[in-house]
Amino acid sequence: MTLSHLLLALAPLLAATIPGPQDPIGGRDAPSAECAGTHSRTMEIGGAERGYLLHVPDAYDSRGRKDPVPLVVMLHGRTSNGKQAASAYYGWTKLSDQEGFVVAFPTALGKPTSWKASWAGKPTDDSLFLAALIDELVGELDVDPNRVYMTGHSSGGFMSYSFAATHGDKVAAIGPVAGLSVDRGRPAVPVSVISFHGMEDRVVPYGKNRWRAATAVESAERFAKHGGCKAVDREELQGGRVHLDRWINTKKGTEVSLYSIEGGDHGWPRGGRRSLPATTLIWEFFQAHPREAKKASEPSEKTAPTKMPGESSKSPERKGLHQLTGNAGER
Repeated sequence: MTLSHLLLALAPLLAATIPGPQDPIGGRDAPSAECAGTHSRTMEIGGAERGYLLHVPDAYDSRGRKDPVPLVVMLHGRTSNGKQAASAYYGWTKLSDQEGFVVAFPTALGKPTSWKASWAGKPTDDSLFLAALIDELVGELDVDPNRVYMTGHSSGGFMSYSFAATHGDKVAAIGPVAGLSVDRGRPAVPVSVISFHGMEDRVVPYGKNRWRAATAVESAERFAKHGGCKAVDREELQGGRVHLDRWINTKKGTEVSLYSIEGGDHGWPRGGRRSLPATTLIWEFFQAHPREAKKASEPSEKTAPTKMPGESSKSPERKGLHQLTGNAGER
């Protein structure tokens, strides 16, 4: 057999040993997370495969960049997924490219999909997944651990509040939209909050609700109390159609802001005469509220109770919580 015939015979075997650009390696796509663009990835937590999209902006690879970048975790609503959360409707991918931060879009489990928030101050399987996701990205990418943030819509908004209560040491600030606080747990460290809620929301009511969760105002007040924040005068925006209530801790820099939108429904606020652009305002708030870097001499903060990934979290879940909506059809 000639050399050329031998090479032809071995070609398929050689090619099989060299992963192509889309071949999975270790449960994730072959392209490095440091490559600009949107990558579909998976990770295994407690025997369950969990998926997420990771968007890396062009600026991440810029030769002129010197500092670590922020990370935003965007949580979809019920029946939705990470792909829809990354859509133009929410605008986080476009803003990531403009501002140079990394953004992750994880997908919940279930049929239909829905995030499992905590009622008892204990981590759930979903919160353990999100904590592991943050740890992985902070360890793998050049992400600033003091500038990790979480936002979410509806079910994702509930989960944002819940995650801050059970894993407050992982996020500097959260931005729930059409979500409520159902967990009376106290964050390990103060967490800043910017929230938006339509006052005519028929899916997740602004006031009293059937789940006996805190109202939109009570949810904000709860985190203001956790952060030692005091109320300041209400601001009227958009001709009085949007009410902004704020609570501030001037010493610690912690802040809680609640945008109450008259006539607003369950959709994601996208601007206009009667609303505000939630995505832009959330990002500006995140930029202004990084976690204060811990000094070397400071003792470690007491963290929320944790379990190993995959350990069953038996925190009671009130009937109806898993039915909280937040799908792409709510737009």
